[in-house]
Amino acid sequence: MKILENKAICIVLALALVIAGFIIGGCRSLNSLYSSKVEKVFMTGEDGDGICIENDLAERETAAVNLCTIASKYDGTKKQADGVREAAAELSSASSVADKLEANKNLDTAVESLFNDLLGQQLSASDEKYARSLYTDFNSRNDTISHDPYNRYAAQYNEIIAGFPASLLPVKEAVIFY
Repeated sequence: MKILENKAICIVLALALVIAGFIIGGCRSLNSLYSSKVEKVFMTGEDGDGICIENDLAERETAAVNLCTIASKYDGTKKQADGVREAAAELSSASSVADKLEANKNLDTAVESLFNDLLGQQLSASDEKYARSLYTDFNSRNDTISHDPYNRYAAQYNEIIAGFPASLLPVKEAVIFY
């Protein structure tokens, strides 16, 4: 093979192999870091104990659906309750962290609308107390989410991929959840 006897061609081929190895290995390594650390903390918690954003989102869904149960007793709240159920289903079916963030924001808007409409109704004392309790719990979960360790892991990962040479690789950025 006369091509491999040409020194310039051999150098170009060697550089191409090194660059390809860097790209493939770097992408695999960073994607592994994302899924084994960052995404895992989102799904199972920093210590794997279930104290995580995924759990907080499930609790937000539960509070939202329970608010719909209260709304079902009163006329004039059906449209907003349907919107909350749709937003809760969207959050439940979201698969990526970015989709969950967007669905959670939609659920916020829907619950806010339903809660305001409920306050405009003549609620029984127990329904009003329960609705306020659900709404408070629903909102407090967002505060908990904003302090979750996942956000720290995501920010650290984003710093890694922003640095050289990782910034040259086509890897996805981690979503900061609030």
